[in-house]
Amino acid sequence: MDKSLNSPLKDSNRIIEWVWYEGTDALYEGEPVCYNTDYAGDGVTYAEARRGSHVERPTASNNTAFAGVAARNYSAKSTGQFIEINCPGSKCVRVALGVDTVINTGILTFTVAGRYDVGASTGLKTDCRFYTGKYRGRGSAIPRQTVTAVLLADMTGGWSLANDGVTITATGAAAAGVAAGDTVVLLGGADDATDTVVPGKYTVSSVGTNTIVISSSAGAATTPTSACTCTGYAYTGNPTAICDLLDGEESGGVEFINLPNAGGDNQPYMVGGLSYVCGGVTLTNDAECELAPGVLPGDKKAFAVLGTLTGNTFVVDLATTNGIKLDGSSALAEINAMDAAADACYLEFHGVRWFTQDITGGTAEA
Repeated sequence: MDKSLNSPLKDSNRIIEWVWYEGTDALYEGEPVCYNTDYAGDGVTYAEARRGSHVERPTASNNTAFAGVAARNYSAKSTGQFIEINCPGSKCVRVALGVDTVINTGILTFTVAGRYDVGASTGLKTDCRFYTGKYRGRGSAIPRQTVTAVLLADMTGGWSLANDGVTITATGAAAAGVAAGDTVVLLGGADDATDTVVPGKYTVSSVGTNTIVISSSAGAATTPTSACTCTGYAYTGNPTAICDLLDGEESGGVEFINLPNAGGDNQPYMVGGLSYVCGGVTLTNDAECELAPGVLPGDKKAFAVLGTLTGNTFVVDLATTNGIKLDGSSALAEINAMDAAADACYLEFHGVRWFTQDITGGTAEA
């Protein structure tokens, strides 16, 4: 009887919805989904309610329409399927982790599919989980459990992919417990159009003392001519932690930008949320994001560098109109000198211009 009486007190406090998952792949408990707000149906002029009941994996085009997290594991279905999700406002529900957690510490935010994406050219699966975030709101969560989720990680670009396209040099791989059948997620790496890391989710084939061999090539070229730096992490199964899913304005999610070695203007970026820039890359030119004006006052955007960039730097160039520097009055044309781990900038749109809210590390304004 005691167990029966107490069991409601031990359950998660959930806000649930049943939605149609359009993907044909498997979903794991705690993985995030976003509403398909541009569902075509009979056309954009049609009053299509499925834009509020159909969901898909998070991408750079739906990152401001967070729906919730899968309430349980779902096997792949060739035609899509109904799934139960835990929605923002739920407390102590499981979220899928791509980072370790400490109870009541920090904030986690869902990650979006990389720009390599899940296209037919690679056949890779997207790894949308929760990683360290910066913005509160829908799509972010507060951990209510301490979990060691990641077996091994190098978020600074210190791993190396050999010219066979499958062997990753990752110091301490065996000691960390990485084993065949585990998952390796590559977030970025060298990309000079010949020796290129293809970000994605890979299965571990075998492990050595300081090496991880994956089951399919992560090199864009059939035979890369030299080793490529890369950023990534490894885990077993589907690590989760119970978290409180926050409600409110959209957090915008988290993405990982993989810069080409050539650098150049017009680097793609996700509107809103936090863009992490993968490091361990030598740039022959500055890599510039042309930041367009926001849509509404209060829009936020952050960029943060994960690892060292050598040769040149990452630059946020304010397109169309200048912004305002951190001093609150001086004109801001660009934010530059972002080339070291933890260099970051935080911006807010006030209706016409972006205002710098903060900069860290060696980041500079011009």
